[in-house]
Amino acid sequence: MLGILTASHPLGAPAVTRHRATGFTLIELMVTVVLLAILAALAAPSFREFIANQRVKNAAFELMAALTQTRSEAITRNASVDLLRSGTTWGSGWTILAGTSTVLNQEAYNGLSITDSADLNKISYGKDGRSTTTSTKFTLTSASAMSGVSPRCVSIGLSGVPSNRLGAC
Repeated sequence: MLGILTASHPLGAPAVTRHRATGFTLIELMVTVVLLAILAALAAPSFREFIANQRVKNAAFELMAALTQTRSEAITRNASVDLLRSGTTWGSGWTILAGTSTVLNQEAYNGLSITDSADLNKISYGKDGRSTTTSTKFTLTSASAMSGVSPRCVSIGLSGVPSNRLGAC
């Protein structure tokens, strides 16, 4: 017979032992699911802050990469190259123009605010790789006020090389 094992009993009568089924009961499973739901609810706000911080950080690095590419194109082409904002703010995106040809077109950033200290429409680099516009600093923040989200500052140095740091400009 399956599931029944016989062994000798001290009094000589055969003992019957049954195989016990292993696994989780429905109650144990429900308790585990409830605990996981509570932990997920506690972790959700910090994930929102983490994602917002990452979006600000990524936009700052993309702006810095666009400034570096604009500078590199100016040096490579031995001509002036411009980084133009696409809309009313830098958060609307930007375009790198070398003469009449478009080198890069960046789309808008939803949920982010990108402002520059001089309210410029474009950043120009000369053939020597130096910025022909005044020293500019960009502040990148989350458009929605959320505690725990740090702004980032992208600034253009005197040599034209952009830098990125945590915090407001």
